[in-house]
Amino acid sequence: MINVLRSEWIKLRTVRMNWILGIIAFAFPVVITLLTAFFSGDDEGFTARTLVEVLTGTAVVAALLCGVIAAASITGEFGFGTIRPTFAAVPRRTRVVAAKAIVVVTASTVLLVLADLTGIGIGRLLAEGQGATIDFSDVPTALPALTGTVVLAGLMALAGYGLGLLTRSTPAAISILIVWPLIAEGLIGALIGLISGWHNVVQWMPFQAGIRLVFVGTDFFDGPSRVVSGLYFGGVAAALTIAGAIAVDRRDA
Repeated sequence: MINVLRSEWIKLRTVRMNWILGIIAFAFPVVITLLTAFFSGDDEGFTARTLVEVLTGTAVVAALLCGVIAAASITGEFGFGTIRPTFAAVPRRTRVVAAKAIVVVTASTVLLVLADLTGIGIGRLLAEGQGATIDFSDVPTALPALTGTVVLAGLMALAGYGLGLLTRSTPAAISILIVWPLIAEGLIGALIGLISGWHNVVQWMPFQAGIRLVFVGTDFFDGPSRVVSGLYFGGVAAALTIAGAIAVDRRDA
């Protein structure tokens, strides 16, 4: 299994597109946070909560990009036919599927840990340099929200990977991964709410539940809690990957 993990890590880090998307995923929340801290740090309303909210809010985009990387890591192999020699070298396909899942999820979580540490650390220095008072003890939900960005990135990568296994198509997997949480869930939730009268249904949509992991304010939690949201979205992401693994094991490469 160690050799399979090493092989999948080599594949992931030697694709130029993954580096480009990874850099964007890291830079987007960090740059937005640092610019906000530098130019708004002298405002009286700029606090530790503001800094955390900017970082966690923009981290959702980074998580989606991690999902794109994960999806493309498997659809690219099917598209270029490199999955065939991989399965020839490792006949137990589930081992390959599991190894790739571990690699993409681990890489995504590490990426967000680095982004969080950079954004919070340097952002605090910039804001305090502009005269702001940054005291994270005033924001009891800061650590859970920042941890949520890391968990969301890992789960989004797992969900994207599962979609890639099921569709075997990069455009299809990425389109579903982007369109479903940003557009489809809102429309479907609004329609169900209109018919049933259950207006909180959107908050129980799987990807919307996952995004709740990064919420800083507890006033948003009139739906599932942070823990329930994470378990719910994690279950959906795992189900997608398991379904994809079964499909890969049964279909021709």
